[in-house]
Amino acid sequence: MKRIDAEFEAELDRELSSAPLKRRGFTDELRKRIEERADMQTKCARPWLHVAGSFLSVSVVIAAFAAFLFVGDEASKTALPEEKLEPANQLAQPLAFADEGDQQSFTSGLLIGLRTDDKETSYRTLYIAPRKERPALVAQGSGILVPYKRDFWKIEPLHYETVTDRYEFFVSHPAAQRAAEARTIGPGLFKDNPNEKVIHAEKILFAANEYVSIGETSEVLAGNGSSAKTRAWTTTIPNLAAKRRPVTLNEALGTKLLPSEYGSSDWFVARSEGRWVAMAAEAGAVRAAPAAGLEESYRRLDVQLPKSVINHDEPCCTWSDIGTRFPGATDTFSSPDKDMTVVSTDGLLLVFGSPGRLTGEPALTIKLKSKETVVMAQWATDHYVEEWAQKTAELLR
Repeated sequence: MKRIDAEFEAELDRELSSAPLKRRGFTDELRKRIEERADMQTKCARPWLHVAGSFLSVSVVIAAFAAFLFVGDEASKTALPEEKLEPANQLAQPLAFADEGDQQSFTSGLLIGLRTDDKETSYRTLYIAPRKERPALVAQGSGILVPYKRDFWKIEPLHYETVTDRYEFFVSHPAAQRAAEARTIGPGLFKDNPNEKVIHAEKILFAANEYVSIGETSEVLAGNGSSAKTRAWTTTIPNLAAKRRPVTLNEALGTKLLPSEYGSSDWFVARSEGRWVAMAAEAGAVRAAPAAGLEESYRRLDVQLPKSVINHDEPCCTWSDIGTRFPGATDTFSSPDKDMTVVSTDGLLLVFGSPGRLTGEPALTIKLKSKETVVMAQWATDHYVEEWAQKTAELLR
């Protein structure tokens, strides 16, 4: 009987120590064999000490098996969190990428006109629009291209000369058409006096989707004397194509204000600390400076320009905030949808996202020419963004 018990215990030990286990705890077959073995030992009326010894042997094996299961179970609990860390890390990367993409979402387009005051005054127009939700310079060309109603017009300089005089002046025309020839419209605009020599030059001070401001200088030589005068005036885009009749500030505002400057045509629109403002001539001021220095003899009026003059003019933040962030800033523009902010500084146009993200590297940087300033900033939103992209690519060369 001892030999049989030894053989059973050896078999039981092999069963418990074999790996891998099919399931945790005793199997039904193993439990049944232990119970049968206990019953057989009882029937054989073994002495109680011997029976106790047999059960003690079985208990030792069971205890060893339970300890094995406990240690194995604790080890599995310890390893489980480490297995879960890898999927968690994998999920964090796409979330960070999505947040970064949201910070650089651009949907608006900006048509910007620039004037360069160098040895010769020149003009160019840029169109900035999103490409794959990033701002890009999609079109550029010479002259000033302005949106007028559902079309585009161009403002270009013409040169007209007589025996004694030389005139450089601006006209407007639909961009798809050619401008009228200077010799056909010059005689109707300027009266020739053979006893005088006139040198007339003009500059674009402001352009938008309805109005244009012009600064002009005229130098007259007569006999042994000479004189020079400057003035600024504003008119509509189609009016610049014909008789170029100036409009008064009251006409532009649609008001009948009494102060003399509101009834005068001697006014223009200018940039001041990130806004378009109305500048009117000082009463009795002598303006002998060139057009670029008109601000010296004009004063800013405390009047809100209507949308017919300025379609959108909401800066991103206060001028002091811009100055703190960009000490060399000269101008700033912000889109109606607040998805694009442009800062002009240190000979560069810096394009950022929303006003709250004027930090880090700009999404786009455009180099400006020496002495180049902004005279037009027109925003496109919704379906006009792509419409303008197609049209400006065709019209700007």
